[in-house]
Parts: sequence; structure tokens; C-alpha cells
Amino acid sequence: MNQPTTLAGVHSGGELAHSRLNAEHYRVLGLSTLGGALEFYEFIIFIFLAPMLSAVMFPPEVPAWLSQLQTLGIFAAGYLVRPLGGLVLSVLGDKLGRKRMFGVTLILMAAPTLCIGLLPTYAQAGAVAPLLLLLCRLCQGMAMGGEFPTAITFIAEHVPERRLGFSIGTLGAAFTLGTILGIFAVMGTGALFDKSQMASVGWRLPFIAGGVFGLMSAWLRRHVKETPVFEEMRRRKDASEVMPLRTLFRRQPREVLICLAASATTAGVLSAALLFPVTYLQVELGFSREVVHHAQLWMTLALLAGTLVGGALLDRFGWVPVITLFALGTAVGIYWAFAAPDPQTLPYAWAMVGFGAGFTTMMHNILVRSFTPEVRVTGIALTYNLSQAVLGGLLPVLMGSVVHFWPMGLVWIPTAFIVLAIFVTPLSLRYRKPMHSCGHGLTG
Repeated sequence: MNQPTTLAGVHSGGELAHSRLNAEHYRVLGLSTLGGALEFYEFIIFIFLAPMLSAVMFPPEVPAWLSQLQTLGIFAAGYLVRPLGGLVLSVLGDKLGRKRMFGVTLILMAAPTLCIGLLPTYAQAGAVAPLLLLLCRLCQGMAMGGEFPTAITFIAEHVPERRLGFSIGTLGAAFTLGTILGIFAVMGTGALFDKSQMASVGWRLPFIAGGVFGLMSAWLRRHVKETPVFEEMRRRKDASEVMPLRTLFRRQPREVLICLAASATTAGVLSAALLFPVTYLQVELGFSREVVHHAQLWMTLALLAGTLVGGALLDRFGWVPVITLFALGTAVGIYWAFAAPDPQTLPYAWAMVGFGAGFTTMMHNILVRSFTPEVRVTGIALTYNLSQAVLGGLLPVLMGSVVHFWPMGLVWIPTAFIVLAIFVTPLSLRYRKPMHSCGHGLTG
């Protein structure tokens, strides 16, 4: 078993021993977060424009509800292929280098996003149109499976360990910022174009803008350096001698289970407490769309703040107290918001949930610190993408069935994931690895 490693004793001397972020670190953070922002931007615009995509990509004689269902099925397909794409790209990241995959994953995300904006409609290409949309979405899903593990590893292996919490927090903040930009992109095109113009050209613009942004970001990523950790692995020839998947399951199975649980808390809380209520409050409780979207904006802004503040506190006070405090705050906010939902207090209660839910980004620290460098990207990809595919895809459906008959499930289901986070965080300390050293742990 690998012994616990304290932050203070991981490395001594050299640039990585410094606790301050320098200009190069901030450059790495900025370029690393672009992919996460694009992922959530694309997520939002696809969901918000799903009714328009349904109308232009399927025959007009098909009932609207069926076209909508088919469009959402195409969207879900991208999540189902995430684990496969993540494993393929992450193994390459552990074998060939973080920097190479860093550029490839963003191109594989951006190009299909741009292509969606340029696709022919059903009226122009018939049944080929939805098939092309599905192909683009599958390519996006494959790339997304490798983007997050590569980006978070790239950040973690560049920055000082004593700023790891804040640095990972910036990646979580980028997810939230991408969400906000996606909302504004859809709202902006809706304000500029009328219904007929939206059906012809307006729906295309958010996808084209996202694709161009992603390709420009991929070009900028060419100028970043390979991580010092992988360079050391290359000198020692560790990367060429290791088969990541086999090593992962043979020598670090406990770490896999720990990180599956940590990733499950993130996927569970985000799906059950931040996403599902948007539909439930409107459909089941009859809240107006304006009330829900107003409260959702408060929640999203609070989540942005919570990821950054929580990450900074994590560096100062450690995993257990900060994650526990934020998780308990999330549980209190969930009870306030959803035990007896009130349109008047919903924005404030949901904002409390959003701020506390910053702990879900903190859980990513467990992922990067649980695996040795030789299998780090693969381990993160396996555990994170599997949890996202299963819980992110199935939990909203499960909650839709359960909460209809048991309204308090809206409180207790996400609370169960919060309890799991509080339990798994101290347990994970037993398996924490040095961040910036190579070759330790493969024999354990």
C-alpha cells in the first residue's frame, strides 16, 4: 500500500517548490480551461436549441415530441461514448505525452461543433441530416472523454502543489463560465432574429462561434510546454514501459474504487441538485420559466464563486475540513430550496446550493493525487467518465420517476451523494501520491 504523502514533503528546491503561481502557470491555467469552457458551452447551446434542431433536422410530418426525443437521444449518445473516447485518448496521453493529446482533444471537440453550425437541414439533405448530426455528436463525446483528464493532469503537473486546489478550481470555474456564455449566446441570437430567421440561420451562429473559438484555442495550445512530470518520465523511459490499463487494475485497484466514488459525488450532486430541479420545478410544481431561470442564474454565479473560493481555501486548510464544510452547506441549501420550494426564496436558497457545490470541483483533487504519473490520465479518464456516463445520463431519469411519487427525494437523493463525499475524502488521504515525482508506486 502506498503511504500518505504530505504536501510539504513532496518536493524540495527548484521551481515547483515555490508556492506562488508565476506567469507561465497562469498561461497554462488559461489555455487549459478553454476546453472545459467549450464543453459546457456546447452542452448548453445544444440543449437550449434542441427544439430548433428538432424542427430543422427531422421531417415536418413527425410529431414535435418525437423529433425532440430523437434530438435528445443524439445528445445523449455523446455521453455514452465518453468512457470509450476517454480511455483511448488517455492511454495515448500517458504513453505519448500530455501536450500532444492536449491539442488533439480540443480540435476533436471544436471541429464537430463548427460542423453542426454548417450542416444541411432535412429539407436540404433528407435523412442524411440527422445522421450527420449524430456523427458530429459522437465525435464530440469521444473528444470530451479525453479533454478533461488531459487538461486537469496538465494543470496539476505544471503548478505548485500548494496551489493545486485553486488551480483546479479555475478549471471548474471555466465549466461554469462556459455555461453562462452558452446561455448568453442563445439569448443573444434569439433577440437578434425572429422565428423564421432563427430556423434558417440564427440557430447556426452559436455553434459556428463555439467551433471557431475552439480551433483558435487549439492553435494557442501549441505554444505550451510539456509537463515537467512527463518529461521526467520520458527521460526515465517510464512511459514506454508501462501499459496504463493493466498497471491501473493490477497495482492501483483501491485508487480506482476511491476515485469512482469521488467522481460519483460530483456527477450525483450536479445532476440531482443543479440540473434536474430546472425541469421538476416547472413541470411538477408549476413554477414559471422566468422564476426558475432567474434562480438558476443566481445558482450558476454562486457556483462560479464557490469553485474559486473553495479551491483557495483547500490549499490553505486541507481537503477534509474544507470539503466537509462546503458539503454540509450544500446539504442545508438543498433542504432550504427543495423541502418546501418557495418562488420568493428560491434564488437565495439555490445560490447557497451552488456556492456549496463548489466542493464537487474540489473532489477532482482526489483524482489527480490518487494515481501515479505513469497512469494518471488513464485513471482519471476511467473513473470520471464512467461516473459521468452512468449518473449524468441515468440519474435525472431515475429522479423523474422517484420524485414524482416521493417529493422529498429531491432533498435526500443528492444528500446521499454529499454523505458519500464526506466519507470518501478522509479515506482518500491514505492513497495520496506525490504530484511531481515519477517512478514511485508501481511496485506497491
